[in-house]
Amino acid sequence: MWPLSYLFFKLNLWLCLTAVVMVAASAVALSIPLQSVGSGFLLAPLLFYIIYVEDRRSVSDEDRINNPHRTRLVERYHDPLFATEFLAVVAYELLLVVQLAGTPGAVGYLLLGQLPFVVLALYGSLKRYPTFDSLAVGGTWAFMIVFSVVVSTPIEPSTDLLPVFGGWFLIVFAGVESRNTLDLDGDTAVDKTTLAGYLGTRATLRMETVLKATAVGIFWAVGGIPVAGIVLGHLLSVRLFRTITQCQDDRFERGDLGQTVE
Repeated sequence: MWPLSYLFFKLNLWLCLTAVVMVAASAVALSIPLQSVGSGFLLAPLLFYIIYVEDRRSVSDEDRINNPHRTRLVERYHDPLFATEFLAVVAYELLLVVQLAGTPGAVGYLLLGQLPFVVLALYGSLKRYPTFDSLAVGGTWAFMIVFSVVVSTPIEPSTDLLPVFGGWFLIVFAGVESRNTLDLDGDTAVDKTTLAGYLGTRATLRMETVLKATAVGIFWAVGGIPVAGIVLGHLLSVRLFRTITQCQDDRFERGDLGQTVE
């Protein structure tokens, strides 16, 4: 059997935890007290859990090439993962309704909260076109981080939100293309060549560095050194989790995790 830690890392569920830091950095950048966000900190992690579990459960042809271990993992735990995903959907929708209770334009916000599910439904088709997958993921993450702050605090939508949205978009877009460099063989084999596939690994990693540095600069300009420091801490935590995930894969290959393969 695979330990739960391998499930947590291999399905990238740790990204749900890093979303909390992203919401916190956004609140500080917008001069919003963290206590004002309250249970709004849970919106993005719940939404991203739903997205990642559903995406992993929907095994594609390139997944079987790029991530054979992950494919066997989600196939074995398909039903339990679906159950947790269902519970997360219920929790997300209930929390969203509670956050919006008595808010002017609550119905409109509630509908906006469903936009990530539309992107999820279209994601398989979007991956057929270079950059569309990273654009969709970057836009969804940036939207959800800003949306979590807006619906859980008194802040009104304004142009002040655009730099925060843009900063997270650049970071997530760069991160997606960076991860795509690990999947070049499978993506090319099923004719879903990504931007990373066209640029090559070296150019993609240079692009990642430039985009993330630009994003840190944006947050520095908006909220000063404290916000830039939080964002850098977020980037370091993502790097750490990715390293741990790779170590988990290496241990799997050596048979140190005690897995059984059917």
